[in-house]
Amino acid sequence: MMRRSIIIFILTLCLQPVCAQENSPYSRYGIGLLKEQENIANRGMGGTSIADASPLLINNLNPASFASLQLTTYQLAIEGASFTVRNNTASNRTGGAGLSYMNVGVPLKKDKAGLSFGLLPFSRTKYNLQDNDSVPGVSRVLYDYFGGGGLQKAYVGAGYKYQGFSIGATFGYVFGNYQNNVQATFVDSLRILTTDIVNRSIVNGITWEFGAMYELKIKKDNFLNFGVTYSGNSNLDASRDKYWFSSLGGVDQGGYSYAADSIEGEKGTVKLPSTISFGLMYGKGTQWKAGADFIRSDWSQYRYYDQVDSFQQRYTIRTGVSYVPDANDIRSFWKRATYRLGAYYNLEALSLNNTQLDSKAITAGLGMPIGRVAKRGGIGQLNISYQLGQRGELTNNLVREAYSRFAVGITVNDKWFLKRRYN
Repeated sequence: MMRRSIIIFILTLCLQPVCAQENSPYSRYGIGLLKEQENIANRGMGGTSIADASPLLINNLNPASFASLQLTTYQLAIEGASFTVRNNTASNRTGGAGLSYMNVGVPLKKDKAGLSFGLLPFSRTKYNLQDNDSVPGVSRVLYDYFGGGGLQKAYVGAGYKYQGFSIGATFGYVFGNYQNNVQATFVDSLRILTTDIVNRSIVNGITWEFGAMYELKIKKDNFLNFGVTYSGNSNLDASRDKYWFSSLGGVDQGGYSYAADSIEGEKGTVKLPSTISFGLMYGKGTQWKAGADFIRSDWSQYRYYDQVDSFQQRYTIRTGVSYVPDANDIRSFWKRATYRLGAYYNLEALSLNNTQLDSKAITAGLGMPIGRVAKRGGIGQLNISYQLGQRGELTNNLVREAYSRFAVGITVNDKWFLKRRYN
């Protein structure tokens, strides 16, 4: 079983870079748009995760929750999105699909300690857009901006619980690369030809996160959980290659000239900001739960080779509920299923044309039990989530993205390290 898990994990690492991505003009800035790291079950609840101590699901957003794992847990998910990007004059449909995450959680001591490791998305860059300008007395200029790539995070974390209070920490290794390219075409000039700028950044480095959670028992089955997480500033190592190409005149004309310049392997640092999160979750046993999260991240601290970008503080509010009619009804599949609803609102870090962007969405999810998958007591669940939302607005020469996201994740739970009772 362990060998099989390692093989799947390695194949996942190899397949991750080839996943398709949706096209978003706003991914042009910084390291791109941040990816969702919540498991699919929590995404159905609007992403609410900070105070969730599920015994059968890996909660990536608070490492203190690893201490609550009761069974060895495997998680794998894929996701897809459809975008409609619109400005005041035109619109364009785009989309993509690919692997979302893969991770494993192992209880080290029942209800006392646990660990988790895996691969998570971190950010993605994919855009292709045009803009017009003019150089007085020379020509009208058509600018093409295009780029792609992304960052992933391999992580390992552990949590420990003592009398309802648990703490945990996660260490991650962020790696990947992305490109930001510009092409300028002087459309009214016969002598000035295309100018190209190619900028490729390779990034890697260590991140860390600390989490804490307190589980308060109320009455017989009711509980009230409080959660908090904090991740400090991260200085990632970066190496960039930058190329300039330009030409003047025509090849078949006299006076043609061609110029090229480059910077290769320039070392620098990408500084990511600190983030603090608070969460609250109230529920009754395995039947229902409702929660809310608040997250703050100061992206004005972001630096790329000591240069600032168009960022401010980022705020997120998430809320959601889940309900199981009867988890013990063996005759009705739909009574054992889990139904989820939620919503979230982000005041995004990106600020353009004196406007700070926001994004918002409503979410829904369904968890379907897949029964016993092993004679030793394994269980599992197939989780589905759907989001319907939008980012940005049409004022101040901006664009609005209307999106729908669909994700499917499978969770398999099993028991390890059982002692033999009979030979």
